[in-house]
Amino acid sequence: MKSIILVIVILFASLSFSQSKSFEISGTLLSEEDAVPLESATVYLQRVTDSSLVTYGLTNKEGKFTLEGKLARKKVNLFISYVGYQTYFREVNIDKKIMDLGTINLQISSDALDAIIIKSTAPITIKKDTLEFNVKSFKTKKDANVEDLLKQLPGVEIDEEGNIKVNGKEVNKILVNGKPFFGDDPTITTRNLTKDIVEKIQVLDTKTKDQAFTGATADGENKTVNLVIKEENNKGDFGRLAAGKGTDNHYEFAGMYNHFDNDQRVSVLAGGNDINSPGFSFGEIRKMFGGGNSVRFNGNGSFSIDGRSFGGGQGITESQNYGANYADEYGEGKEIAANYFYSGSSSENRSKRDRENILSDSRYFTSSNSSSFSDNASHSANVEFDVKVDSTLLINFEPSFSYTKSKNYYNEDESSTNDSNALINESTSNSNVENIGKNFSSDLDITKKIGSNGAFIKFSFDNDIRTRELDDYLVSKTNIYGDSPEEINRNQYTEGENKVNNFRSNFTYRLPLVGKTFFFEFKYGYTRNKQQDRRSTFD
Repeated sequence: MKSIILVIVILFASLSFSQSKSFEISGTLLSEEDAVPLESATVYLQRVTDSSLVTYGLTNKEGKFTLEGKLARKKVNLFISYVGYQTYFREVNIDKKIMDLGTINLQISSDALDAIIIKSTAPITIKKDTLEFNVKSFKTKKDANVEDLLKQLPGVEIDEEGNIKVNGKEVNKILVNGKPFFGDDPTITTRNLTKDIVEKIQVLDTKTKDQAFTGATADGENKTVNLVIKEENNKGDFGRLAAGKGTDNHYEFAGMYNHFDNDQRVSVLAGGNDINSPGFSFGEIRKMFGGGNSVRFNGNGSFSIDGRSFGGGQGITESQNYGANYADEYGEGKEIAANYFYSGSSSENRSKRDRENILSDSRYFTSSNSSSFSDNASHSANVEFDVKVDSTLLINFEPSFSYTKSKNYYNEDESSTNDSNALINESTSNSNVENIGKNFSSDLDITKKIGSNGAFIKFSFDNDIRTRELDDYLVSKTNIYGDSPEEINRNQYTEGENKVNNFRSNFTYRLPLVGKTFFFEFKYGYTRNKQQDRRSTFD
């Protein structure tokens, strides 16, 4: 009986799916008052049964729209919303594959206030240069995170590393309530914040601090995603935690804790394991370091960013990652955002190899024992101060610091014998390599608005100081036996130091001539680069 019921259910589901038919609905949207086409109005269809979104579109310059999709049921609800106009509603019976709804006239709303427009149930709205998604209109699983939600939004693409694109443009900044969150890292934010705390997702062109302050137009090459948190979730604590333990006492854990109190936000994350995993994804860790200047992937599953190693490796690798983020506002016009991140890993590997080498007239045997140990640690800290002295003067200061240290030890003993078990050669080698890196950078921007037409002057001062230190010890001994015995000894020490000191200053004056698209701009820059590279080898 159960089998029969199961077959009936499957057949019913298949039948329902097969009955889904494609459709195309078009129309033209005009203002009822003066018959002017309404551009960028939001047009969308919802299912009658559960009000879930079927499809959506925007009107073009002529006010025309076209919606395409598939439906199992004929009846849908059509909504059209436009700022300053009453929301249009109509139940549509899709009885044809292609339907033209003709001209639709929108009436001006007598109480079209911003507060009312914002509360619209439209899944997608456009407000000036901002594309806004209403989270309630997109269905996801119950325990979905923000990344799961973003994948449901039209025009949004997310790769395996968590990098986001919106309509083909890369998202290079992610904000929470308009403020940075863990250094603008998309994966830290999208994979650790849950969907149920988010009310809206806003997408807009990425702007620099001075562009946002002066109202200048962005180049449009990159996008910023801003997560608008529900009002009831702006005060409280939340997070996620995952942990596991397996055979031989192997373990793994990763978690994040958040405390939100309106403008004040405190977040802490931690991860660790001894299963050759970095604890967090490559994308998560890379963005914590501001993108990383140097990235290398290794064949053993590990990767390194600016000299910091994560995961992978042969043998047993144990890693830990800890981080913290803090953001707050102090009085009017004073904001601070800071983050710190530590990553450490240690790896130990021991191996024994026995090899038989067969030649045309003889054979010999090689036996070797080797051991290696590596220890890596890195610290990075970033702070961002914004001081709006008044409505015309903005000061932004961003210092950052990082410190990395890695130690690698390697020992090997090897011997070769002939088929009579007589020694042919033997060798021992020991190496000890230590690398230390120190980075400090600071960016100071002072922007002053002139008048009310968008003119401004800007002073920028950037300093970048980097130091790399190397200590490399190698001790080896090789004995060759036979008719011409020989002993080869090597005791070598290499030290190196690389210093870089870059300074840049810029002065910018911009005067808009026609709107925000045509302007006069004068720039003057000064750059000084100093680099010192020293390497010494002693034998």
